[in-house]
Amino acid sequence: MSSGSHIAVIGAGIVGVSCALWLQQKGFRVTLLDGNQPGAGTSSGNACTIADYACIPVNDPGIITRLPHYLFNQESPFTLNPIYVMTHLPWMMRFLQHCRKKQVYKTIESLGTLLSRVNDGLDPLIRLTHTEDLFASNGCLYLYASQQGFDHAREKNQVRAGQGIQSRELDSGDIKDLEPGIKMDFAKGLLFEQARQVLNPQTLVTRYVKHFHQNQGGFMPHRVISVDTRPGGFDINLANQQTIQAGKVVISSGAFSKTIKGCHTEKIPLDTERGYHIQYTNQQHRITRPVAWSEAGLYATPTDQGLRFAGTVEIAGLHPRQSRKNLDYLTRKSRQMFDLADQPASTWLGFRPTLPDALPVIGCSTASNNMLYAFGHQHIGLTLAGITGKIISELATGAPPSVELSAFRPDRFC
Repeated sequence: MSSGSHIAVIGAGIVGVSCALWLQQKGFRVTLLDGNQPGAGTSSGNACTIADYACIPVNDPGIITRLPHYLFNQESPFTLNPIYVMTHLPWMMRFLQHCRKKQVYKTIESLGTLLSRVNDGLDPLIRLTHTEDLFASNGCLYLYASQQGFDHAREKNQVRAGQGIQSRELDSGDIKDLEPGIKMDFAKGLLFEQARQVLNPQTLVTRYVKHFHQNQGGFMPHRVISVDTRPGGFDINLANQQTIQAGKVVISSGAFSKTIKGCHTEKIPLDTERGYHIQYTNQQHRITRPVAWSEAGLYATPTDQGLRFAGTVEIAGLHPRQSRKNLDYLTRKSRQMFDLADQPASTWLGFRPTLPDALPVIGCSTASNNMLYAFGHQHIGLTLAGITGKIISELATGAPPSVELSAFRPDRFC
């Protein structure tokens, strides 16, 4: 087998593992590399939704005028660390530029195109790995505490509909009929009836990797320090001072994709939307599907471990310290929604990789067509992992990609 037939995938989250499986199906010999166990990072703590309706980005025209509210209000799901923002002003300015209405609508259209192909990338992986039992198909509820909140979101929901995303409008009675375990009175809602969820995202990644191993896939539990380009491929230098060679390399390390030297990612404005979850053990029976409280920016999701409340956005970088403010916010909101007597059994912080325009980077490096990028999926990495893996496998074989990639090209900020 030629060196070009060996691909190294750097990053073993849901995106990287999905890329590895798709590449393996194309006949490549694949080595997966990560200093942590597969799926142990941001992939394990998400809201568990296959959110093929999630074409509305965090970027919003109203953010610019509401910055003081986000900085100082304890009841906001969007928080900013003032020191971090001041030391990363170029990224923040780019983010705000993409909050203009024209730019937001471009993002929505691009995300909508990618989201419309989610099942093309995910379903083959589910069948391949026999993980059907880890998915539930009860739809997803988007709820609004007030008629005013629903009216405020009307334009965005009409844009969703324009992207071909189907939903059914609900009143307060409909909501109670569907989810009587919710104690809070919500005024309006939308039911995305075709939406699916994962019952345990960590288990999903683990079983993906098990199938990968069974088909001669290799996993090396070492952090990648740097990648050196050489004739015919790459030398990949690991933290244990070992070097492996590969003909092609995929960079899919999420928010950490810029920390690997030699990957030519330094000009890509990758940053982090820090996300949190809290979880109540043995409380998953209270609802039958993921329930999003729109104004509060969170999901309540029944998992096989408990009732998970995931959400919020914190712009504060990669430092590992959890924000008590964000955790307390999720706890307060969870108790507004449900009769929960106990404190959360566990808390979690994850680093969502994000670009200023809320679009991922998918494509070939400008330095080499044999270096492929697959990162920056912000809130919807679980949703987009399969289709991203399919696209990467197409690029690796030289086939036309399933999705037009100009909106996701790595050099779009240069």
